Amino acid sequence: MFTAPMLQQHLPEFSRNREMARKYVYGDKPIRTTTAEIVENEFAGKATAAQVDAILKKRFPHYKDNTYLNLIVNAVNCNRGHWSFNRTARRTDDATHRHHEYDRLFKRGNVFEVYDSALHGVFEIYEASDGKWLTRPVKSEFEKAIEKASQLTSEQRREKLATSNTTPERVIIKSYTFKRNPLVVAEVLALAGGKCQSCLRDAPFKREDGRPYLEVHHVEWLANGGEDSVENAIALCPNCHREAHYGALVLKPANIK
Repeated sequence: MFTAPMLQQHLPEFSRNREMARKYVYGDKPIRTTTAEIVENEFAGKATAAQVDAILKKRFPHYKDNTYLNLIVNAVNCNRGHWSFNRTARRTDDATHRHHEYDRLFKRGNVFEVYDSALHGVFEIYEASDGKWLTRPVKSEFEKAIEKASQLTSEQRREKLATSNTTPERVIIKSYTFKRNPLVVAEVLALAGGKCQSCLRDAPFKREDGRPYLEVHHVEWLANGGEDSVENAIALCPNCHREAHYGALVLKPANIK
C-alpha cells in the first residue's frame, strides 16, 4: 500500500507511464508537441502554419488536425485560454511551472518562431476580472521606469537630469550592458513629437497605449564612451535605427539646447 509520501515520490514515474500507455492519433506524442518540434527541427526555428501542415501531411497521410491551432497553443504571445493547461497563472520564463512545456513558440505575423525570452520578452497568463484567461507582456523594470519618467513634465525631467550621472552604470549579466537613464529616453521621445529625428517621417505605428513607436539611440555609442544624455540621444524609427547600427547612416545630435 502506498503512503502519501510514497505517492508523491513516484508521481513523476506514474505520469510518465500513463503518458507512454496513452495512444495518439498521430505518432507517439501529442500533436501540439509535434508541431512545435517541426518548427524547431525542420525549419531552423521559424515556420508558417502552412509549412508545418505540409510536413505533417507528409508524415501522417491520414492527418486532418488543425495545425494553426496546435501552433497557437504553444505561442507565448497569444491568448490561449481555450485549453485547460493554459488556464493556470504563469510567466513564460518560469521553467519550473508544470505547464512550461507549452511555452515554446512566439508568433510574429504569420510566422511561428522558437521562443527565446531574452529575444522576445516575457509574457504571463492571467485570469481577468471577467474570468477569461488572457496573455500580456511582462514589463521590464526599465520599461516601468520610462513610463514613470514620461508622466513628469519636461521641466521636471530636465531638473532631475541636471543632477543625473551621464556615465551609465554597467551591469554584468553574461556580458556588459549599460543601465540607461529612463529620464533621457522619456525626454528625447517627448522632444521628437512622434517623428523620427533622422528621416523626419512619422513613427511607423503606435504602441497599444497610443504612444508613437520610436527607438532612442545614442549618437556616440555608450560602448565607445558616449554620454547617456539628452544631447547625445536621438529618437529614430526602426529603419533608421537599424541603418545606424548596420548601414552607413551618419547621425548628428538633434537635441542640443
